[in-house]
Amino acid sequence: MHQRAGWYYLFFSGDNCCGPEAHYAVLVARSRHATGPFETYAAATGNPHTALLTANAHWHAPGHNCVVTDAAGQDWLACHAIDPRQPTFDAIDDSEGHSRRVLVLDKLDYAEGWPVVAGSSPSREPRPAPVGR
Repeated sequence: MHQRAGWYYLFFSGDNCCGPEAHYAVLVARSRHATGPFETYAAATGNPHTALLTANAHWHAPGHNCVVTDAAGQDWLACHAIDPRQPTFDAIDDSEGHSRRVLVLDKLDYAEGWPVVAGSSPSREPRPAPVGR
């Protein structure tokens, strides 16, 4: 959970996390109170398929996320995702499925009171880094 501008945001992951058919995504809900009730972004938009962060050609099944705020007050979404070019570890046999996950970090902005990630999918190219202390 992350608090910002009078809202409590609950970030969570859902759908199938693992294997070659993984369809994991990062979802979000918000409330004015830490104990709820929470409204999901999907319910607010009326689109049950709306997610904060979804797969793209470079990253599959993003999930298990955390929001951090840098020294400049900018929020960042850290999560892990599967690189389809190397979905497994060389040291683990293929029976373990798509188990190699890479940490991805993207800038988190807010529009109309909801968090957004540019392009709604994890970035592949280098981006400006969070500001340290």
